[in-house]
Formats: sequence, structure tokens, C-alpha cells
Amino acid sequence: MLRVAQAAGRVAGLGGIRELAARGWRREDRAEYVIAIPLAFQIGVLPAAALVYVGSFGGSGSAAVLGLAAALVLATIGLGFGAVRGVPVRVLALADTVAAIAGNLAMSAVPGSSARAVEVSWQYFAGCVALWTLLRGVSGGLVAAALGTALRLAMFAGAGAPVATATLLGDVAVLLVAMAVSAGVLLVLDHDAERLRTGVRRSLHDTVLQTLEAIALTLPGDADNAARRLREVRAVAHAEAVALRRELSRRYEARTTPGVVEGLIGLGAELARDGLRMRLDAAEGVDGVDGGDGLTAQRRAAVLAAAREALRNVLKHSGAGEALVRVWDEPDGLTVVVRDFGVGFDPAAHRPGFGLSQSISARMAEVGGTATVGSRVGNGTSVTLWVPVAGEAAHS
Repeated sequence: MLRVAQAAGRVAGLGGIRELAARGWRREDRAEYVIAIPLAFQIGVLPAAALVYVGSFGGSGSAAVLGLAAALVLATIGLGFGAVRGVPVRVLALADTVAAIAGNLAMSAVPGSSARAVEVSWQYFAGCVALWTLLRGVSGGLVAAALGTALRLAMFAGAGAPVATATLLGDVAVLLVAMAVSAGVLLVLDHDAERLRTGVRRSLHDTVLQTLEAIALTLPGDADNAARRLREVRAVAHAEAVALRRELSRRYEARTTPGVVEGLIGLGAELARDGLRMRLDAAEGVDGVDGGDGLTAQRRAAVLAAAREALRNVLKHSGAGEALVRVWDEPDGLTVVVRDFGVGFDPAAHRPGFGLSQSISARMAEVGGTATVGSRVGNGTSVTLWVPVAGEAAHS
């Protein structure tokens, strides 16, 4: 049986999957996508700023401003094509910085209302600060903003004009705003990456890992019934392969979610193949499909997945061959209790594993529900799941 489990692990490629789940969405993976944000900003803001300048000052330097703005737009478009063609992001960022410095120095030399002309190219440098913030975090943005401040002072010196403190502070403020907005985008991306990583780990735990553990589970009489046990292992592996293939080929389309009781009956049939009997006690009227039990599809899926994990824990840890599952309505939600009468454990001395903390507790919390685990050594374990009906808030 161990050989079969090891072979299944190799086929599933768990080493690579574990690496993906552990590293999540690394900054270097993210860079090739987020670079599009500041580049798009630069392409969009330059023509608008140039037209505002022309509308305000007419022919005073307008041809030079429009020409420099067009050159910077073309340079940015070239950087975008470079990103699509796989040019390293660091090279693109350095090229963007060079373009920003050169463009601002050239714009500061525009005759006439040059102080206002710089406002056109300065938006480009703001995009450069945003780019470095997205690539290297707040520290990268601060370095780019400091470089911009030095550049602005050099532009005053090159124009032979005294430093206008108000203008300098305003231009630096533009850079800091660009950095702050980009930092906010980073927070959103990091939160989304963490949510994705948790979802991947939870899915692996609830499917691949559970299947491998079921395959490796040692049952009484394995040695005497090796042929039968091998057939069972192959059947489990085949069923999981079919389910995985179906899920991978499924399009993102609306799906019919089974009612809670219907889903629990399916879980009972699934676990019966692995040797766990489930007794289901459901209050009258608690069932239905897509709303018959009063739950949203997301909450119904969450409570069924948490119940599945609780039942799997009974199979793996309780030493009991049977679990009792009770389902009933409450005024503000629906409760599912998974109970066994096995060996139990001491909650104070037991550190919750990934299954309890993520597949049960965190999953229920994400949909506004709660999960409570109670156990005593020698007296079994109970897991109580509560989920609100549509529109209700979680228990306080």
C-alpha cells in the first residue's frame, strides 16, 4: 500500500504543487503584469497634459511640448512591446527612468512658459515612481522620488532660475501621491495573492492529500485481502482522477449546488467506500437545491466542505467506524454537527492543524459562519458548524 501511495504522489507531482502553494505569487512573478499599470498611466496622461498646456499658452512653446510629449509616448509604447516580448522587467524600468530624466531635462529647456511645460513631463516621472514602487515596494518608490527631487533641483539650476520652493514641494508631492497610490495597489495584490495561495493549499489538502491518505490508510485484514484492497485503491484513484479531469475542463459557468442534506448524503456514500459509516439526522424541511435550504451557493459549498473535512478527521483520527451528523434550522441560520464517539483529544494540549484551522474554521469565517470544536479524551469529538441564511450577519 505504501508503494501505491508513493506512486500516486509522484503522478500527482506534489513536489511542484507544494512549491507553488508555498511561494504563492512572488514579486518577480507579479512584475511582468503590474508594469502595465504605470506604462498605461504615462501613455494616457501625457497627451492630456500636453493639450492642457497648448490650450493655456497657445503658441508659446507648444510645438516643442507636443513633440516631446509624443516622443515620450512612443518611448512608453516601445517599453510596452518590450514587456510583451519578454524583455526583463528591470531593464524596462531602467529604460523608463532614463526616458523620464531625459524628457524632463528637455522639457525644462522649452522656451517661453517652461515652468508650466515641465508639468507635462513631470507626470511621466510620476509614472516612473509608481513603476519602481510596484516593483520594489515603498522603499523603491522612495528612492525614485528622491531621484526625482534631485532631478527637479538640477532642472532649476539648468534653467538658471532660483529654486521655487512652492513649485518644488508641489512636484515632490505629485511623486509621493504616485507612490502612495501604487503602495495601495500592492496591498490589494498581496491580499489577493494570499487569498489565492490559501485557496490552493486548502484545495490540495481537501482533495489530493485526503485521497493519498485514504490510499495509504491501513485497515484490518489488508494482508489477507490484498487483491480486494488493491481494487479499492484503484477505484478511489480512478474516481479522483475523473473528478479532477472534470474540474480542470469545466468552464466558468453557473453551477447547480446541491442542498446541504443532499450534499451530506453524497459525503456519506464517499466515506463509506473508505470504511466510515455516517448516520444522518436532518430536521424536516432542511434540504433543497440552489436556495431550498435558505443558503447562498457560496455558504452551502463552504459548510459542505467543512463537514467533509470533519468527517475525514473522524476517519483518520477518532478510531471510530461511525459518525453522527445532525442538521437543523435556526431562526438566523443553519447548524450542522459532526459527532463521533472515538478516542477524542485534549484541546488545550492539541495544536490545531491545517484541516481544523483552514479547511474548517477559516472557511466558515469567510462566509460569515462559525465553527466550534469540542472534545474530551476517551469521549469523542464534536464539530459544530453554523452558517447564516442569506442576508443574515454572523454571530457576534
